[in-house]
Amino acid sequence: MSTSTDLVSTTLVRVACDGERVRVELSSHAPSAAPQVRPMLLASDAAGARVALVPDGALLLADDHVRIVVEVGAGAALELVEPGGTVAYDMDGRSARWDVHATVSEGASLLWHGEPFVVSAGARVRRTTRVVAAEEARVAIREVLVLGRHGEVPGLLEQHTACVRPDGHPVLIEALEVDAARCQAWLGGRPVVASVMTLGLDPQEPASSTVRFDLEEGGHVYRACAGSAHEAADHGLWDQVARAIRSRTSNSMPTASAR
Repeated sequence: MSTSTDLVSTTLVRVACDGERVRVELSSHAPSAAPQVRPMLLASDAAGARVALVPDGALLLADDHVRIVVEVGAGAALELVEPGGTVAYDMDGRSARWDVHATVSEGASLLWHGEPFVVSAGARVRRTTRVVAAEEARVAIREVLVLGRHGEVPGLLEQHTACVRPDGHPVLIEALEVDAARCQAWLGGRPVVASVMTLGLDPQEPASSTVRFDLEEGGHVYRACAGSAHEAADHGLWDQVARAIRSRTSNSMPTASAR
């Protein structure tokens, strides 16, 4: 997919821990015409932080380019939450991008509960997720792709996912290109694909509707296809994953607002 996106907005979430306190750096910037995803600190303690990713305008429109950069320093913990899903709207022949780059250092953890990403009819979106994770890092990222709003066919989605070690050694390389015809042929008309990628964790067996793929270099991908987002969700699996990450953090992830 060729793109001519020039309305680039960049969101940065950086967490570092020195053993006594956590340092949190949050920023976002974009051209005046472009909406932003603003990071908002919900809570923090000596071990890590909880941050919300909040859009300040309609996303995703033609020519938008959203970049989210996440850095979790050694021994730190970061939990990312999204207040709501994202809708990619009809782009009238143009396109948009959504890029995520996350780095998780030794002994660090990243827990990211992504909300549904909806690809409406007429949308053309290229999504990339790249995770650089150290051997002793713990990672859990949930993605939910919804191919078309209710009662409509989806637009075109190019999804590229890569998880590598700091030296570039691949753990997971995956690509998906889907439109209305492929959604019917490959997914049997089930428009929702929910995935959970984990590294450094070993949850129990997921629900019967979820398939587990074991990665050769360690880690797992859990995936379910369904007719709606709530049918694809395996809340029991995510609860296990979240507990596993929090239990291995020196202090449990905070839930109260930081003062």
